Amino acid sequence: MKTEYYKTWEQYKAGHSGINENVESEMAPKMQKYEEMMFIFVLNLLM
Repeated sequence: MKTEYYKTWEQYKAGHSGINENVESEMAPKMQKYEEMMFIFVLNLLM
């Protein structure tokens, strides 16, 4: 599904080139979780 409100980790990483590769393995699951939570929140607002 394509939307401007939800980004995968790869899309987030492409837009933020300053991400340190050393912390990427810890950062990726957290950021993906927050993206999913925010997407669900926006969907709930629209319903």
